Amino acid sequence: MAKKIRYRTNLSKAIETIIWLANEKPGIDIYHVAKVLYYADKMHLNRYARPILGDTYINMEFGQVPSAIRDLITESFPWLDPDYLEEVAKSLRAEGRRRELTALRRPNMDYFSQTDIECLCESLQKYGNLSFGDLVRLAHGEKSYIETELNQSIDYALMVDDDNPDRDDILRQMAETAPYVQV
Repeated sequence: MAKKIRYRTNLSKAIETIIWLANEKPGIDIYHVAKVLYYADKMHLNRYARPILGDTYINMEFGQVPSAIRDLITESFPWLDPDYLEEVAKSLRAEGRRRELTALRRPNMDYFSQTDIECLCESLQKYGNLSFGDLVRLAHGEKSYIETELNQSIDYALMVDDDNPDRDDILRQMAETAPYVQV
């Protein structure tokens, strides 16, 4: 079996992405953040052969979860650099059981490419208002969910659509660059 394709997460960009989402959709909850980012990363992979965040997605009960994003929002893991946690605390408020987000500042847009914003906007528009149940059904229908064991990391190769005419080229490019790229 081929080695899983993984990227290194740029935590500063991850923080700015969460802030961007909280500004674009005040009150967005952690579950919607996870799904909007999963589908934005998937769109970007299929169009441009790289993810937006490069977070490690974990296959969990209700679908794909970007682990660093989850850790930053919940502030529940002590191995995160305290500077990142402090930046989140200064920039976002997460309240309630569903961790609904309020941005305390505007995002630093220097972290994003035009294509990053294109896919984030498209994903937010398409998935940001769906119900929890609809998102779970969509997530459970994804190849990445079906072919990954529960609580295991998802291979980015599973996020490239089988019917993408550039699939082989995208997979080759991802395999060559992923070990060296922090998006």
